[in-house]
Amino acid sequence: MTLQNLRSPTADTLQGRPLRRGDTLYYAGDAAPSLYRLESGLLRAVRLTSQGRNLTVRHIRPSDIFGEEALHGLARSHQIIALTDAVLTPIHLEHLGGQELWDVTRSLSAQLQRVMTDGVHIQDGELRERIARYLLNLADSSLGGTHEDGTRFVRATHELIAEGTGATRESVSKLIGEMRDDGLLTPAYRCLTLSNEAALQTESGLY
Repeated sequence: MTLQNLRSPTADTLQGRPLRRGDTLYYAGDAAPSLYRLESGLLRAVRLTSQGRNLTVRHIRPSDIFGEEALHGLARSHQIIALTDAVLTPIHLEHLGGQELWDVTRSLSAQLQRVMTDGVHIQDGELRERIARYLLNLADSSLGGTHEDGTRFVRATHELIAEGTGATRESVSKLIGEMRDDGLLTPAYRCLTLSNEAALQTESGLY
């Protein structure tokens, strides 16, 4: 049996537990009775900084297993918020055999590599560079999409981008305006079209 078909006896796990965009799965300090596996959608883990701002510390993508506090008997360390409609499966520790534990280990290891990369995105370079990286990252997630002309877009608010780049919303809004004027982005309500993706890639410093 693999984690893809692992199910607990509850109704949630028989059908998959749905989350609507904007819903919180759990908060920091909540009890951690189980792991979860994301079946579809995109989630983010948020922590409150000492300055009282939310900071996105991790994105959870389909097939990721998370909620690892359950492995240590600890309370939840951060808040999990759905960035899109999502479906997830609770995984109870008593149902894990040897192969399933190996799958959990591999999933958490892969996510650790992503978190370290995302940490560089947040901390390295000027804010405009970090915004370009973050938007290109989100374009490859469930928040991304493609217009009929082939141009990609990201469904994201300035607040979300600020929390994902360790910045303030005001600073992000100012730079989004500059990037619009430079022809890199076309902002709309809760949506940013990557008007010149090649220039964004150059701006990001990753290509």
